[in-house]
Amino acid sequence: MKKNIGVWLDTEKAYVITIEEKDAKVEIIESEIESRVRYKGETKAYSRFGNQFVNPATKTTHKRRHQIKHYFEKITDALIDAEEIYLFGPAETKVHLAKHISKEPLLKDRIRKVESEDHLSENQMIACVKNVFKQKPIKVNVRIRH
Repeated sequence: MKKNIGVWLDTEKAYVITIEEKDAKVEIIESEIESRVRYKGETKAYSRFGNQFVNPATKTTHKRRHQIKHYFEKITDALIDAEEIYLFGPAETKVHLAKHISKEPLLKDRIRKVESEDHLSENQMIACVKNVFKQKPIKVNVRIRH
């Protein structure tokens, strides 16, 4: 049985839409990526640490990378048995996920399309995924740079 999966994602959550035959199943994967938290007395470049002000850029960058990697691994686990994968959503998160998937030996050749889409309702997402998989696939050799 052919199993195609579309993923609409941003940094808050991912909608994993699985299409089998005529059925569609939606699974929501929540992200644990923290947004910027500011404390009283903090300026843009520095944060308060007791009576001192420190620049937390390195620490927060590493923490965010770790959170993004963990988020992508949860999504990749849901994609393991997909025949083809369609990635869509706003911003650049979908491109970063495509890069992550291209490093996975089992999934790297299964990405069918990566496309920008604005915020959609669940029914619009399902319709969008079904339309992509109805179309005849176009095989293009594209290398995703890491």
